[in-house]
Amino acid sequence: MKSFRGFIVLLLPFFCSIMAHAQKEYNGVMTRTSPHGTLFFQHNKYSVQMKKILLTFYVIMACANIALGQVTISTSDLIGTKWQLLEDYECHSSEYYEFTRDALIWHCSDGDTISYPYYLTNTKPASFVMKKVGVIAKGAYFAKQIDNYIYNCYAIIRFDKDAGKMVHRRVYPTNVIGLTDTFTYILMKK
Repeated sequence: MKSFRGFIVLLLPFFCSIMAHAQKEYNGVMTRTSPHGTLFFQHNKYSVQMKKILLTFYVIMACANIALGQVTISTSDLIGTKWQLLEDYECHSSEYYEFTRDALIWHCSDGDTISYPYYLTNTKPASFVMKKVGVIAKGAYFAKQIDNYIYNCYAIIRFDKDAGKMVHRRVYPTNVIGLTDTFTYILMKK
């Protein structure tokens, strides 16, 4: 989907140049004087078609931005931070996630910790790539390995370190019974 948005953005100069050409042609025949001395407009068929195409293009672009709605963050934004999961407008103060360079550590309420390798990427990965773990990178997707053959991938929807809020949506696996697809985290104070 991200490549679709890039394709649409690349088409923008093409549509603008065609629209400019149509506008130039349109202005050449736009006004005429009636026998009574009043002005009226004669629409050039190419100009009207181009306006419709341009309007359609803008609608598609707006829909693509709304559908993707992702932000890009850096691994360095995460390292050293601790986040509590916000569920039903409440934080579970005894459980939190801590980011290191190569692991996401879950601090359980009973004092246990579980470490998950993770990395950021610009595209949704087809599988977990262990060699990307620990690399300082930027990305709109967050991949976390649960087990040797099981991983989760999330699209980062919102990240505001100053406001202390992070939201991400599960994109793999999806539609798992009993699991939420969108997660909101609150940054813990140091």
